[in-house]
Amino acid sequence: MTILKATIIFIMNLLTKKSGLLFVLAALVIFSCKKEPSRIGYILQPPDLQTDLRFNDTLFAQASTVLVNDSIVTSKMVTINIDNNSVLTNIYGLVGQSKDPVFGRITAKTFAQLRYNNSGSFGFGNNPVFDSAVFSLRPVGYFGDTASSNQVDQTISIYQLVGTLDSDAVYKATSPQIPYDLGKKLATFNFPANKSVPESFTVKLSDDQFAKGIIENGITSDEALLSYCKGVALIAEDKDAVVRRFSLSPGSTIFSGIRIYYHNDQTYSSVTLNLTYNNPKFYTIEADRSGTPIAGLGNQSYGAEITTGNLSYAQAGTGVMTKLSFPGLENFLTQMKDGEQIIINKAELVIKTDQTNLFGYMIPRLDLYQTGENGKMVKHNNVSAAVQANGAYVYGTENPATSNFDYVNKLYKFSIGSYLQAVADKKIVLRPFLVGASETILKYNDGTVEGGPLNFYSLTRSILKNDTSIEADRIKLNIYYTIVK
Repeated sequence: MTILKATIIFIMNLLTKKSGLLFVLAALVIFSCKKEPSRIGYILQPPDLQTDLRFNDTLFAQASTVLVNDSIVTSKMVTINIDNNSVLTNIYGLVGQSKDPVFGRITAKTFAQLRYNNSGSFGFGNNPVFDSAVFSLRPVGYFGDTASSNQVDQTISIYQLVGTLDSDAVYKATSPQIPYDLGKKLATFNFPANKSVPESFTVKLSDDQFAKGIIENGITSDEALLSYCKGVALIAEDKDAVVRRFSLSPGSTIFSGIRIYYHNDQTYSSVTLNLTYNNPKFYTIEADRSGTPIAGLGNQSYGAEITTGNLSYAQAGTGVMTKLSFPGLENFLTQMKDGEQIIINKAELVIKTDQTNLFGYMIPRLDLYQTGENGKMVKHNNVSAAVQANGAYVYGTENPATSNFDYVNKLYKFSIGSYLQAVADKKIVLRPFLVGASETILKYNDGTVEGGPLNFYSLTRSILKNDTSIEADRIKLNIYYTIVK
């Protein structure tokens, strides 16, 4: 294997054969040769310690596509991690319909309760008079075809629910829809093609009598409001356009929900029926993959594993993931000769993407999820167990070895040296990975956090290449290692 102009600084923790004491050997190794790395730094090693520096990229990957859609939580989510200190949530609603030529038609609907979110109740005062009412939403992007020539107008309507949301339930993307009444429309939002969408989109309420009834009947508590209106459904017209994302975070000036304006004598006031993630809410994601390369997946989680030539697939929000394995890797890591030990200095997994069927956006962050003996994703306290970053606790969930998409080279690159070392040390049993959108919430420098796990609120998608007949297009596992004798 030719290695050109690569410089690697590594620190190896080695256990000597004679003394059994742990010491640190630091060496600078410069690679600028065709076959073997040069051995600069060997004069630093103890005289009775023999080491052999090597590189391997000859292990071939096997990739297929599976469906893991049984754990995509779309309601408010509170999850305690293995360290008992992590709270995750999902502040968004998804609404719309979009048809991807590769991943199929996606239809999303949001169901939610309206609440005052006040402690106790309040009053409208003496002789309140209804003035007007509006419904407001906070659009924050969309998923679907980004080509302006393919954009179409889209209408989203708000209907009253006739079914009830369970306040204690954990709803998922595959949960049954809550029944709603097409005859009780509260508002209609029109999204023209190729027009910018305001940060806050407000329309007049279609049914003023709904708002008047709240004022006239003195409905001033969440309990009374829930009895009056079980909630709302956000439904897009049956038309291939885009799936829109709405923020359901609370606000005073910019908000999601209904605002009713009224007056008493000369005093003008307003009250807000909030549509926020703190209230019971969730969205469903329905996928119709008929006629696509991944039609064989079906709709049952872990129901089918399909191989589609040299390509595999991953999509956030729908549970489409790539199953990845390396036959022979565990033997490579664990079958040492007597008296030998393998030290992983560096390991990179490189996956290129196919760019011939672009639609929308690539998944910005991918993780490698571990699978158990049953072939399903491992969970720790309901948190998906991703391969952890170098130096992190290998059994943890807080610091996954996430790969950010390289928009220049169109690839993903994972650094998994610590994980492979744990396999070599027989601390972890090597099993296939599930490659999918990250579920770790980003924490920004300004102290704010991402609005939820990417895999739960996004519909971005990536097509991964693994053409084993073309060296440049196959999935590569580059391992730099040392054999200690």
